[in-house]
Amino acid sequence: MDDLTEYKRLLCHSFTLLDMQGDVDTFTGGKTRPEWLPVSQNVPCRVSGSPGRIQQLTGRQATSQDFLMHTLHPGLKPGMRVQIEQPEFAGNLYEVGLPYPVYGSAGLHHYEVVISLIDTTTGEEPEI
Repeated sequence: MDDLTEYKRLLCHSFTLLDMQGDVDTFTGGKTRPEWLPVSQNVPCRVSGSPGRIQQLTGRQATSQDFLMHTLHPGLKPGMRVQIEQPEFAGNLYEVGLPYPVYGSAGLHHYEVVISLIDTTTGEEPEI
């Protein structure tokens, strides 16, 4: 069994990816009435704590709201939102950090990205 096939078996969670979208104002060229809409659903991933790896990737101390997500999805951008679809994460919304590509002997293997729990109403990190 090849390395990538074995890796895919480890992706035991899935997420819905949300991005800010809205109508374009023809007068100003800006977006009006922006809202978070799903752009990808049922995307395989694996979510864990990994405070040491989070600190290594971000350069800051990990908090209880930070999680490390592994995925093969190439469309993640900082500031996007994800909803993890498993029951232990239900109802929570996370902000995507900078995705870090991880390379193996055959090239790009997967992405690691720190996601941070945010308040679903305000869109801000909840106070500790």
